[in-house]
Amino acid sequence: MRQSLSKTDRLKSYTRIRQLFATGQKLRVHPLLVYYVLREGVALEDTGSVGLQMGVSVGARHFKRAVDRNLLKRRIREAYRKQKASLTLPLLAKGLNMDLFFVYIDSNIADYDTLYAQVEKALNLLQQKIRVHVQSSALGRSTENPT
Repeated sequence: MRQSLSKTDRLKSYTRIRQLFATGQKLRVHPLLVYYVLREGVALEDTGSVGLQMGVSVGARHFKRAVDRNLLKRRIREAYRKQKASLTLPLLAKGLNMDLFFVYIDSNIADYDTLYAQVEKALNLLQQKIRVHVQSSALGRSTENPT
């Protein structure tokens, strides 16, 4: 699988981002806060791509200089790009879509190795959430149709 982060892999829709923050779940993997939403369906309606899109935010409250915010966003995107296959393959196999949004919450600039490890930990937790979602939906279907 290609390790790229194309335009279709990025979460840019204002309404989808608002919906993600309003109704999505979150998990904390310091120094990141990860918002996510799981949906049924293989291809996204507006892009037709694989059902995994992500966004990154670094607040100006802690980092006044745009150079520092951009550095952190580049590091998070790169760590995600190198590891996203571990999340893409289970989503494709289960026929699910997922929107992700990484929010950097620390006030110090983290090095790339730290961010890589924390993104890896977050993606592993999300894989577990996918497994739980699939198991719970399978149980729900088996109780509805007892044939």
